[in-house]
Amino acid sequence: MDRASSLIFPGSKTLAGWWRQLLPCQPQAFWVGYGYAHRLEAPVNVLRDQPVELFTHLVLQALALDRTESVSVAALQKCLGLPAAVVQRVLIGMESEGFVARIDSMCWRISPLGADALKSQHYHRHAQERRDFPFLECLDSSGQRLGPPRYVPLNECVATPWQVDEPHRFDVAWLRTAIEQARETAGGSTFPAEVQSLVNSAATEPWQQVIVDRPERVLLLLVLANSAGAAEMLGFAVKIDGWTLCDQTPALRLPAPAIFPELAPSVSAEAWHEAWRSWCRQRQLPMNEVEACAITYRAPRLEVQPPPRLLQRLQAAKSDLFRGDAWLLVGDGYVRQAAQLTVVTAPS
Repeated sequence: MDRASSLIFPGSKTLAGWWRQLLPCQPQAFWVGYGYAHRLEAPVNVLRDQPVELFTHLVLQALALDRTESVSVAALQKCLGLPAAVVQRVLIGMESEGFVARIDSMCWRISPLGADALKSQHYHRHAQERRDFPFLECLDSSGQRLGPPRYVPLNECVATPWQVDEPHRFDVAWLRTAIEQARETAGGSTFPAEVQSLVNSAATEPWQQVIVDRPERVLLLLVLANSAGAAEMLGFAVKIDGWTLCDQTPALRLPAPAIFPELAPSVSAEAWHEAWRSWCRQRQLPMNEVEACAITYRAPRLEVQPPPRLLQRLQAAKSDLFRGDAWLLVGDGYVRQAAQLTVVTAPS
């Protein structure tokens, strides 16, 4: 596991360019971060909400017209205007889906599932699938686990494999817990609500029970955006070679940063000051004047009020501070907040 300090992050010019690209999203703040993800491919039982096909709905209507306990094939044939063999074949197919039940060779009745499907024109269908479930590691800056990995709806995107060591192996119990919690919260989770459970090992062949972990490291540009008046977190995958955003479509979308606070870590006042000092050291500015600056963060800007002498130095150097192109990253973790440096003058 690489420490956060060993990873490379984009510079000021790249951050400024990304901000301009993000303007259509109405960004309020953004972060750049490395995510270590476990992409689990696992067999699961799902419950799908599916629309009832039009012809199936017509047959259910025909069955419901007769108020008796069962309906004969002959009566359905007359109602539908189809040959008896076709009607029989259709009913057998509907029986396999659970919509109808056979009374005898020539009589049928609508099932409880069929009655619900007739009313709502939708039905729930049980199925087994192999699904991908991305879980993101929660790490401190040295790569130590702060807690179990958490599920995030991270789409397939540009990434590089990473070698999982023993302390970072994935426990399948975490996947089971995520499934159970999603069922308990009834839609209050980002985990797919239709997933009911892992496939029971006793009901499948051993090769079908295999769970595969594809660990990968992805660099994300995380944006707090304003969508239809509601805040949401968007994640865009970044290709490090050239620092380019790989797609205009987000690889990650969350309702709000509070859903996953590790993706938007808070920054202390001292961290903002240290980021400003570091920026000034690189430009060999006098530290006594730097320390005299008043600093305020108002997303996405880090507003700096310098003393007169430092302001004159910056103006003489034609600093990019005055062009809106001076950006910096704050923090020492895997996810770092971006801020636009802005000079404000003291009120006269």
